Amino acid sequence: MRFGMLNDVTRCTGCRSCQAACKQWNDRKPEETKNLGTYENPFSLSDNTWKRVKFVEKEKGDDIKWSFFSYQCNHCGDAGCMAVCPANAIKRNKKGAVFINEKICTGCKYCLQACPFHIPHTDEKKEFHQSAHFV
Repeated sequence: MRFGMLNDVTRCTGCRSCQAACKQWNDRKPEETKNLGTYENPFSLSDNTWKRVKFVEKEKGDDIKWSFFSYQCNHCGDAGCMAVCPANAIKRNKKGAVFINEKICTGCKYCLQACPFHIPHTDEKKEFHQSAHFV
């Protein structure tokens, strides 16, 4: 059995409670962020931020229209990150979600180049691959 993830962008209000829930569920640490002139925060995924809501702001005359998009692992059916992992550290759980076993990851970073969505990220303070955005 395969599962998919559906985010209805027409109903998203940009509240980012899904970001907070992802951090809580996956026991990820908060990160210091800066306001850079938009409500979007953080601006990118990291080893501790596995999901973010991307804000797209467009001017329409005197009004600003916002669209929101969920940016996270897509748990691909034919996941390129899994295919290139020489340590076999990237697996699927019983429900089909892609995840990394951090204990056996060698830090080669092949998964970073193999993901067409640029989802996996490393901990910049360490030499090895700490974690990726897989639930």
